Amino acid sequence: MGQENTTQCIWWVRIAVVSLAAGIVFAMAPPADAEPWNWRNPDTLDPDPPAREAIGVYPIATDLPIYYTDTFGACRSGCSRPHLGVDMMAYGRKGDPVVAFDDGVVSWVSGNCCSVHITFDDGWSARYIHLDNDTPGTDDGQFWGVAVERGDRVTAGQLIGWVGDSGNAENIAPHLHFEILDPTGTWHNPTPYVNRALRLSAPIPSDPEEGERPCTEGPCDSVGFIDVGSEWSLFDSLSAEASIDDFFFGDPGDIPFMGDWDGDGVATPGLYRQSDGFVYLRNSNTQGNADITFFFGNPGDYPLVGDFDGDGDDTVSIFRQSEGRVFIMNELGEDGGGLGGADYDFFFGNPGDTPFVGDFDGDFVDSVGLYRTSTGFVYFRNELTNGNADFEFFYGNPGDVILAGDWDGDGDDTVAVFRPGTSRVYVSLENEAGAADYSLYVGPYATAVTNRMMSG
Repeated sequence: MGQENTTQCIWWVRIAVVSLAAGIVFAMAPPADAEPWNWRNPDTLDPDPPAREAIGVYPIATDLPIYYTDTFGACRSGCSRPHLGVDMMAYGRKGDPVVAFDDGVVSWVSGNCCSVHITFDDGWSARYIHLDNDTPGTDDGQFWGVAVERGDRVTAGQLIGWVGDSGNAENIAPHLHFEILDPTGTWHNPTPYVNRALRLSAPIPSDPEEGERPCTEGPCDSVGFIDVGSEWSLFDSLSAEASIDDFFFGDPGDIPFMGDWDGDGVATPGLYRQSDGFVYLRNSNTQGNADITFFFGNPGDYPLVGDFDGDGDDTVSIFRQSEGRVFIMNELGEDGGGLGGADYDFFFGNPGDTPFVGDFDGDFVDSVGLYRTSTGFVYFRNELTNGNADFEFFYGNPGDVILAGDWDGDGDDTVAVFRPGTSRVYVSLENEAGAADYSLYVGPYATAVTNRMMSG
């Protein structure tokens, strides 16, 4: 569902509900300084507090199953406190997008991560608790799991964080604890509000494009995206108006990349299967079997793709993450056979770093960069040799997918990151620390690759 259509749908639903509620007189809410009710005496709980008229957006934006039961007011911590919300369970998943229930302003973000309070335009508010604070695939507590800051204005359905197990949910299943409060600060049972909320399959971006578009004419690199079902979506430009080619290639779990395998100036898909070291390449951006197959390296190696000798053709090399070692090959294999030994190899980075490739100095020869996902630091050299990094800087967040490309057509490559949680690409036009020069909402995908739109 597009942003404009979804927003219109939300407002039409609101108008309909307000129209139905016209003429109904609600009981006056208690004064702001009054206790909502005496929790030590459940008989004093108001069974029918004044209702909020507007329909909101389901707090988790996903097509995957979510389950919850009405436990509002139940005993917690030996009945020393009540349960003030609804626990929306994600069947053990972390990372499902959590979105704003309605238009409003972020009035509070916990300093140690990960809870958010949003005050809506009509004075009502919602709290989102146990947002994800773990680097994807871990339980390390090293990820800042909030996508908004205090004072930010948000729209209904906009991403604010991800389902997790932070706080006192650390030892139980990942879930979102969601609360609804009226303008007096009185808690309401959120279950009926969740039951009738408008459900979205993906978050609505606050703005599809942010910043000045880096390339308005001429050939510039773009990005391709791959979902969990191995469907590729190649954007022909970094813009909200991009044309997208969709096709299937490979199996879930393969590591995708793109390269110009035949020197025709067009990048096409490739895959590396870590379980057996096999490489699969196509010479067209269409669905079908691989045109070229061969094996190279050891299971668990990570592919590197680039033009490492300046001849105009890309080849597949590897980074052995267990050793922090790069093996360069300047030829492609064929006919399902082995590729043989590397042309040369060198050590660079630390075991566990994620490699990427780019022409960082504009000399038409690619070199190797590394992304330390635990810290968000970028390192790269301009020579394919042992040595310290020529450049290092912090960019992005732990868990981002690192990319490099000539995003503005000036002849050298700079970094970008794809952040699956926000479904956005964040582009830097200079290889230095700082905020993104441009970002683009692209939709929910599992990972991303650079789509080279120019040869050389």
